[in-house]
Amino acid sequence: MAIQGYERSQFGEKLNTLVFPSQPIHTVEHLFGREKEIDRIEKALYAPGRHVFIYGDRGVGKSSLAAAAANQYQSSDSEYIDVSCSPDATLKSVIANIAYQATKTSRIRDIKKHGTQSLDLHYLKVQSGESETNKNLYDEIRSLTDAVEILREVSEVHSERPIVVIDEFDRMESEKERNLFADLLKQLGDKRIPIKFIFTGIAKTLDELLGAHQSAIRQLETIELPKLSWDARWAILLHASKEFEINVDRNIYIRISAVSDGYPYYVHLITEKLLWRVFDDEVIVTEVSKDHYHAALRDSIDSISAELKRPYELAANQSTGDYEEVLWSTADSEFLHRYLKDMYSSYVYVMKQIENKFPLEYDKYTARIRSLKNRSNGEILVSENRPGLYSYREKMLRGFVRIQAEAHGIELLGEEAKATEKQYMHTPSRASTGYHQSSIPEGVHFGKKRDGK
Repeated sequence: MAIQGYERSQFGEKLNTLVFPSQPIHTVEHLFGREKEIDRIEKALYAPGRHVFIYGDRGVGKSSLAAAAANQYQSSDSEYIDVSCSPDATLKSVIANIAYQATKTSRIRDIKKHGTQSLDLHYLKVQSGESETNKNLYDEIRSLTDAVEILREVSEVHSERPIVVIDEFDRMESEKERNLFADLLKQLGDKRIPIKFIFTGIAKTLDELLGAHQSAIRQLETIELPKLSWDARWAILLHASKEFEINVDRNIYIRISAVSDGYPYYVHLITEKLLWRVFDDEVIVTEVSKDHYHAALRDSIDSISAELKRPYELAANQSTGDYEEVLWSTADSEFLHRYLKDMYSSYVYVMKQIENKFPLEYDKYTARIRSLKNRSNGEILVSENRPGLYSYREKMLRGFVRIQAEAHGIELLGEEAKATEKQYMHTPSRASTGYHQSSIPEGVHFGKKRDGK
């Protein structure tokens, strides 16, 4: 016990009310850096017939934003309805799931207690203190009109102000089924049915998810979610550490902000591992050390999903033994799209930090970069529409590469910050790239800025 006043179980329980690496955040108090988006969603949901679509890259916190916003909107007489899509999901299956959740009825049992309501509905029956739902409700939905009428009944039996989160909408493989939701939202608005929807999905544009369905435009507030700003990243760590009266040196919290690459998942995970390392220390600790930090990075790497680990391992384990440093160099920039010459500049900088190992010649380096597009090497990079320009196929993988480099003692982002945090907090973002412009602390250097070193 290295944090005074806490037994192990007490510490673990409290920690998991502060950081959320494994599940969405459900309260706006813990949703750092999303105040603007919460405000937009709140205003949109007050408008009759308006719904919300949150889209962007994997890992930026779409599910957390949706959950927190839904929890804030939903009236206190019930919990919001939460449906996650699967590849074989259809409009019928989603609507049936919503109805089952609304009446708290399983697909196996017909009847369940439901307060003292007495309603005579066509699809959902609520009377004599019990709710009854057809076990084969899926088969009852034969048209879009049926789906709309079921949602009308859901709005009557669920709560005073019902809202539904349809998470991972992009996983629904059928474009035809996805397009049906645009018609559904239009009909809900036309018939003034008071139920709200928040959708989330991975996409570069909304057209990828709903197609160019113009009828959905009036019904949707669309929010392209960027990665977290720098101040929001370290706010997660500093808030949690403050609760345990643990001090975190500025260099460490900026390093965590840098290696996380703006993905909330990485910040929450590293914070969790860091505070456990502090707790497990043999002596009472009031300040995080570099040893705690580097141990937390290693713990984080062990915990990160195999889906992110595998591409990295495929590349790093090539027989030539020089791919790992090449990988690190690709992640050494604020910018997602990078030219070969800039990446090579980063590579030279990386190699200067490694003793008794010399950089590859430019031609060999470029061959390694090109091979990172191959399946056998993890399919990490993709070519862009200009010669020599590359980006990550899976953007979230960049954060894992940064963490790996940092755990090996390689600082991809040089740290000589002199400005105070207030000078670069709350800066505007360009959501289409996922990066917050001009939000980098002074002294954090990228690519060419290091050439003179």
